[in-house]
Amino acid sequence: MSPVRSGPGFPSPKRVEILEISDEREPLADAALELIGQAFSRPDRQPLSELRSEVAEKRMGLLAAMDFHLMAAVTSDGEVVGTAAGIYLEGVNAGFVTYLAVSPHFQGRRLGPSLRSALVRCLRRDARAAGHPDLAWALGEIEADSDWLTRLLQRRAAITFDLTYFHPGMNPESTTSAFILYRQPVGDEREVLPADEVRRILYSIYRRGYRVRYPLVHSGFQDMLLQLQDREWVGEHPGFPRRPPPLVE
Repeated sequence: MSPVRSGPGFPSPKRVEILEISDEREPLADAALELIGQAFSRPDRQPLSELRSEVAEKRMGLLAAMDFHLMAAVTSDGEVVGTAAGIYLEGVNAGFVTYLAVSPHFQGRRLGPSLRSALVRCLRRDARAAGHPDLAWALGEIEADSDWLTRLLQRRAAITFDLTYFHPGMNPESTTSAFILYRQPVGDEREVLPADEVRRILYSIYRRGYRVRYPLVHSGFQDMLLQLQDREWVGEHPGFPRRPPPLVE
């Protein structure tokens, strides 16, 4: 269990335990999914019924070539104050962090990083169970103007992909927001990837992460394939580079 900070502007301290939800019929599942629904509006998320189904499929042993995880941060009195969801993509040996949300009255206490770390530990176990020495990366998508992305890049903790990214809820012709796809290295520190490998990553995100039945007919996916056409390598996004390490005199 992890203590959370108290002080001016904070409720009385509570201890928080991070659990993995293994049964979609549990009240914890209802609370975690409700928190995702409050934090992410449509079309920036899947229907909650699909997320509930992924927990059910895992409980029934139906998942193949992937593994879904739904985490909940639960206080000592049973309140769900944070949640994170992600899926292991065996085809590219990467974890994809789909959702992370923290209740407003528990924000600012590093509960988000704790949830993310717990999720990545699960994804690393998935990679080893699949026969890999370790997970290659934790993948994520985030709005380009996110302060959290800025902090990741300042700490050199993430590498952005050099392409205009569209998640399945975005239409290239009408979207007004910009998203960035990034990877946090775990066992693979390469800064440049072959374009063919990036295509497989994008396909795994759409087909496995979001359950898009036919990514090749999705306008956003088509746009990204066009961006990669005739390219051999994909480095970091020039507008969102990792900050250089500080000079040591």
